[in-house]
Amino acid sequence: MQSDAIDEEDPRIARFRAMVSEDPDNELAQFSLGQALVEAGRPAEAEVCFQAAYTIQPDLMMAWQRRAECLMTLKRFEEARDMARHTLDLAIAQHHAGPRADAEELLEEIEDVLG
Repeated sequence: MQSDAIDEEDPRIARFRAMVSEDPDNELAQFSLGQALVEAGRPAEAEVCFQAAYTIQPDLMMAWQRRAECLMTLKRFEEARDMARHTLDLAIAQHHAGPRADAEELLEEIEDVLG
């Protein structure tokens, strides 16, 4: 993890990290911290938060999607493919057309990389 000094430069990260510290079982706090970390260019830390979020709430489709995107950035393509497939399954089950298209697009990108 990055130092606390870096978090002081980004108040959103510090705020969400405090929320997670107060209530680590709050999936929305975990997800929000992940989002803030992605925006700060810290995908390795973010993917852990997204995993925590969907571990708490397994049907939190966007946590699966965001973790897949982080794993793609980190060049962990096989794991990203598994996450994207699960996202697609959730999107279909939950009748979400936009996230379904996003998951399909991510799967295509991953398949292009993996060959």
